[in-house]
Amino acid sequence: MKRITTVLVFLLACLAAAAQEVTLTVDAPESAVAGERFRIIYTINSTDGQFTRPKFDPSFSVQGPQQSTNRNVQWINGDMKVVSSTTLIYYVTAGTPGTYTIPAAQFETKRVTVSSQEKQIVIYDGDSSQQATGRQQGQTSAAGDAPASGSEVSMRILLSDRDVYAGQPITGTLKLYTRINLSGIQELKLPDFKGFLKEDIETPPLRSLDNEVIDGVQYGTGVIQRFVLYPQIAGEIRIEPAEMTALVQERTTAARDPFFNDPFFDSFFSSVSTVPRKITTQPLTVKVRPLPEPRPADFHGAVGSFTIESSVSATDAKLNDAVTLTVTLKGSGNLNLAGEPVISFPQGIEKYDPKVTVRSSGISAGSKVFEYLLIPRNTGTFEIPPVSYSVFDPGQEKYVTLRTGGFTLNVTGTPGQEEGAAPVYIPGEDVKYIGQDIRFIRNDNGRLTTLSSPLVASLHYWLWFALALFIALLVLVIRKQQIRRNADKAGMRNRRAAKNARKRLSRATALLKSGKKEEVNAEVARALWGYLGDKLRIDQSDLTREKCYTALRERKADEEMITELDRILTATEYSQYAPVSEVESPAALCERAALLIGKLDNVLD
Repeated sequence: MKRITTVLVFLLACLAAAAQEVTLTVDAPESAVAGERFRIIYTINSTDGQFTRPKFDPSFSVQGPQQSTNRNVQWINGDMKVVSSTTLIYYVTAGTPGTYTIPAAQFETKRVTVSSQEKQIVIYDGDSSQQATGRQQGQTSAAGDAPASGSEVSMRILLSDRDVYAGQPITGTLKLYTRINLSGIQELKLPDFKGFLKEDIETPPLRSLDNEVIDGVQYGTGVIQRFVLYPQIAGEIRIEPAEMTALVQERTTAARDPFFNDPFFDSFFSSVSTVPRKITTQPLTVKVRPLPEPRPADFHGAVGSFTIESSVSATDAKLNDAVTLTVTLKGSGNLNLAGEPVISFPQGIEKYDPKVTVRSSGISAGSKVFEYLLIPRNTGTFEIPPVSYSVFDPGQEKYVTLRTGGFTLNVTGTPGQEEGAAPVYIPGEDVKYIGQDIRFIRNDNGRLTTLSSPLVASLHYWLWFALALFIALLVLVIRKQQIRRNADKAGMRNRRAAKNARKRLSRATALLKSGKKEEVNAEVARALWGYLGDKLRIDQSDLTREKCYTALRERKADEEMITELDRILTATEYSQYAPVSEVESPAALCERAALLIGKLDNVLD
């Protein structure tokens, strides 16, 4: 019964799907930027049929389609509703600006053939797109660039203003826009911002994206970096593009058997891969207007909206006691570039360079504090003049002079009577001549004598120099000979053959004294074979009795030596198999080997 019910449901679903009207829609942007990729999406409310792609313009670079299908069966109040759809996505890149028409695509079923609408798309070059974006920026409160129309992933530099005065701060934001999935970003390269001073604003790492709808299109957006620019020159300054690599997640479909060539199996034969895609911002132009002339004498580069105030740590002070005058500049603008005010202090007040502190309370806002350390060197009443400080206010487009009040400083004390007190100091006073300020060391006539001749003029100096040069050359020659001899491995083994053989014989004697007689003869054999190989320059792998005897005869060795050598070698080999009583004593064998090596060394050297 269950099987029959399932078959009936399937047949009803097929009939409902067959009765559904087939439609083919296309979604494409109205404009795009040349060289940037955009998507053309075709949606069909059916899964049974053949799709025929349109004939794209030959200048288009087309990738795809990326195909996905969806089937949904719903029961509502006993009525069955089947919803099925097929989506095909083409990735297109247009290289030449112009207006293009995308022809209609077709979808053919057994009963009907439907077509999509034709679409027109305008392709702009980078500069035209930037100008259009700039016009749009003036109409939006965000003061930013919307993402390029049709771009799947893009990046923009958003500036708070593009028409400013020299020195006026501009807040910049580097922002990411995407309509596709990203797995990360890397290789961010900012422009050098020629003509600007750049100050970075602390920006948290981009870990997630915010949803933002722009012109009816939903984007994932995120701030990559924020900064402040201070234009230094007047004119139109161009900001070059920023570059970055976005890691895009793309779905790829592997080749499969024709039996599974059905959209239903797309999710089984497809995979997601990460593809790096390089994205750039559009170049920007900032118009910088020069500051008006003439500039006030008390203008020190501050551009913005500011106020000024001053205070003094004390109005009554003792002689040589420190007093602090504090001048605070508050507001928003280029605080870091604002210079210190010029104050004419009265004579008798010693002034030190101010301590400058900048306290930030926001982007390009805060206060700048100048702390002057004053030391009164004279007693009396001194008038600290008011501070006059001019700034340029871009909002009012004029210079504004800021002023503070003055202060009266009363200094008490008796100069010169306090122990350790500093002398009376009057800045600018001429230095007085005192007749006793220079005293003579000696008044009688001095006696000058001739020094001995220099060392380089003596004979023994040059003799020692020649001896040192000779010793250095001798050491150099000996060292070169030593290096040359050490490079000759065979010759070095030849020279050390007798020494190495005696070491082995000494080891054999030590074994004999320790009671290990069975190992003595083997050590004697190794001493003889090693000596013959090194002295006759025969490799150990080719060392045989016949070769050794032939080489000894060529070197004019006596037959008695050769015969003695053969006997000793035979005795060492015989000792490994014969009883101990029949073998020559190891001590005698060591002595015979030592004598033979000495004789051979005299002949072979």
